[in-house]
Amino acid sequence: MERRKRIWAVIASVFFAFLLILLILLNEKVHRRKELKITFDADYFWAKTLFDDSKWFYETVPAGFEYYLYIPSEYRNDRHNESAKLPLIVTFHGSNDKYASRQKFGRMFLDDKIQSIKKCAVLVLHSRGDYFTNCYDVSLFLQNFVARNECIDRKCIIGFGHSQGAEFVVKLACYEPALFKAVISGSGYYRPTAWEVMNVLPIRFYWKIAKYDKGIYEQGYKTGRTLARFCKSSVNVELDSREHCWVELDDKGADTTFLAWFKSAIDSE
Repeated sequence: MERRKRIWAVIASVFFAFLLILLILLNEKVHRRKELKITFDADYFWAKTLFDDSKWFYETVPAGFEYYLYIPSEYRNDRHNESAKLPLIVTFHGSNDKYASRQKFGRMFLDDKIQSIKKCAVLVLHSRGDYFTNCYDVSLFLQNFVARNECIDRKCIIGFGHSQGAEFVVKLACYEPALFKAVISGSGYYRPTAWEVMNVLPIRFYWKIAKYDKGIYEQGYKTGRTLARFCKSSVNVELDSREHCWVELDDKGADTTFLAWFKSAIDSE
């Protein structure tokens, strides 16, 4: 009897050891980002430069997107330099707000507080209509954009959104998990499914929402809490006094500042 108990104890120990190893490997797999696959499409790849004001390139593509692009001065005329490895910040505006987005959000990421952490390219993307709707088209545009700008580090793309743009950037991250290394959401309200949360576990989120933002808070607060709980190094900020706000450089969460989170996201593997 004692011998049989020892045998079963050994079997149980081996089984639990195997189960532990399996869980560790599974955890490592679900938190490892996939490589972004580039799909070429001429309508999203070729662009015509329409305006260049020494700081921003303004371009359009035949597929209907228009955008402003900032590249740090030392790489401005070296956009095909693969060794530059510039992080890319992509901004997504809210409804009917695209023509103010460069001043509101694009200029914010040109600030020395960001650029001193690491030189970053900034892409201010305009929706084809009044707001963003189609994940397939935007994903395809961004794939072709990084393909024609080799100075961009395609492993370090950070999405920033406000309002409907915040809703869309999280939706886009769920649609194409390999696209973003990190996502910044201000007054967002997308509700990912449990399966979508599993797909975005490797992505770092900074989620900001205000309790007085009626209609938005009720939709979005659970998402922020879920992402902060399960996604790697993610932050959820719920404000008591603000309304329809976006993430700003001087924001301070409960445990970290936005700039500290941003530096951690940029520096992470």
